[in-house]
Amino acid sequence: MALIYGSPAAESDLLNQAPESVEKIEDVEIIHDQLKEKLEKTKKEFFDKVPEQIAKEEKILERIHDHETETHQKYEEKIKALQEKKSQGGFSIISSPVKISFLKNVSKRREIKKIKRIEKAQQNHLTEWKNHPIRIFNREKNDQINEYNEFSALKKSNVLKGAKGENQVLDKLSELSDDYHILCGITAKLSHYVRYNGRRNLRSAQIDFIVVSKKGIILIEVKNWSDKFYRDTKKISPHEQADRAARVLWISINSHWGWFGKSPRVTSVVLSIQGNMRYDPRYKYVMVSDLEQINYFIQNRKEQLSDKDVTKLVHMLKDHVT
Repeated sequence: MALIYGSPAAESDLLNQAPESVEKIEDVEIIHDQLKEKLEKTKKEFFDKVPEQIAKEEKILERIHDHETETHQKYEEKIKALQEKKSQGGFSIISSPVKISFLKNVSKRREIKKIKRIEKAQQNHLTEWKNHPIRIFNREKNDQINEYNEFSALKKSNVLKGAKGENQVLDKLSELSDDYHILCGITAKLSHYVRYNGRRNLRSAQIDFIVVSKKGIILIEVKNWSDKFYRDTKKISPHEQADRAARVLWISINSHWGWFGKSPRVTSVVLSIQGNMRYDPRYKYVMVSDLEQINYFIQNRKEQLSDKDVTKLVHMLKDHVT
């Protein structure tokens, strides 16, 4: 089994973005499916009880109507009692109409107005239960829905696809013998900008995998892109990414090598998980492979390095893995 250093960068990116409940890539789909099942069960239970809830809300509205009727009757009785007392001379000429008017136009109106507000709110609530129960469900189960949606988005994300792709590649490369060293998620950075395609614009590169053995240095750029994404994306092409990364890596190695300025060459490979990428003649030093062919490609190369060279390279690069 090949010797592995570090872990794929895409997996680290995924775990940094994901909720704390995600400890490994497989957890995303497991937790997503659990949340989906739980949400579907909750939704069924909720809608099974909707008719019962509507009946409860109708009874509440009836009680409000009854309370309104009782309030009207209560004040009519109070007003009638005051009027009878007035006719018996129980009030002064001035206070009698004032008390009756206050009871009728202030106290009664204020209480009836309050009941009307409650009645209107309850009527709106009942209407929502009848016509739009899904709105109520969404409000009541907002946290549960948001958690499920978060995992749904994560499950569909390019970050997860990338992490899955890189893990597949690592599993495949692991099948190589222990003569091969697999370095994962390497960050190569130069002390100054260098020229690329006529512009001084290149200084660092994030590299998915570097395979070091006596067969040489193989830089691997992994892409798990669909045909549509590959066709429509405005991102820098995988071939250019690999080409740029190889240049940064070679210059970085060369600056530390000590072979009178001459360092081992870097072979760059675009590894297409979906097997939908082809060699691009604009990047003539960038090879294209797939998951099934990558180990054959590596193993069937001529030896270029000594055991001492391999040890030196691994020592030089391993501190830069994820």
